[in-house]
Amino acid sequence: MYIVYWLIAENRFKTYLGFTSDLENRLKKHRTKQVKSTKDFGEFKCFIIEKAINIVQARKREKYWKSCIGRKKLEKVFKKYFNPGPIV
Repeated sequence: MYIVYWLIAENRFKTYLGFTSDLENRLKKHRTKQVKSTKDFGEFKCFIIEKAINIVQARKREKYWKSCIGRKKLEKVFKKYFNPGPIV
């Protein structure tokens, strides 16, 4: 079983989309700055987008979510993370 996940940096300016068969271990690597793409993220939130039964399906779904259409759908669903509202 594979998990397609999305990380949103606390500052809301950076995102990362990936897949893994071991989410706990993968998040540990992100948090300890062992992943080049996310080492400058700081704190982040992780969202599970979907599950895949094998690596081929996981890659296919990751590719879809990284496409323009997929990203727009994600941003629409998670709009509160991209529109923080007025600064108080």
